[in-house]
Amino acid sequence: MKHVSAIITAILITTIIGLGIIVIGVSALTNKNTVALQNSSNINITGNNITNPSDNSGGSLVASSSEVQQLQQQVSDLQSQLDQETQAIQQYQSLLLALQQRGVIRIDQKGNIYLPQGDSN
Repeated sequence: MKHVSAIITAILITTIIGLGIIVIGVSALTNKNTVALQNSSNINITGNNITNPSDNSGGSLVASSSEVQQLQQQVSDLQSQLDQETQAIQQYQSLLLALQQRGVIRIDQKGNIYLPQGDSN
């Protein structure tokens, strides 16, 4: 009897989830609030200018060279910071390895660090 009730429950839950998926799909298909496609094949890219001839606003997206330089500087700064942090991590790893080799600490496979229990006389 338990086996039959488990199968009925599984079928019921599967049916409810399936109906939910169908309702969401129908809702998405009948949604009147749409957004225009942004990756049109009519986009022209020349130099630092990106224009879309089908754009009704008549404007263009222009990235000035100062903006590009500013972004490149930010990337450079972040790369430098990453390099410094990587170096600090390597120093900590070296310190932990040295402490482990001297028997000051013990590190298990999960990364847990233990201090050995000293003999108390």
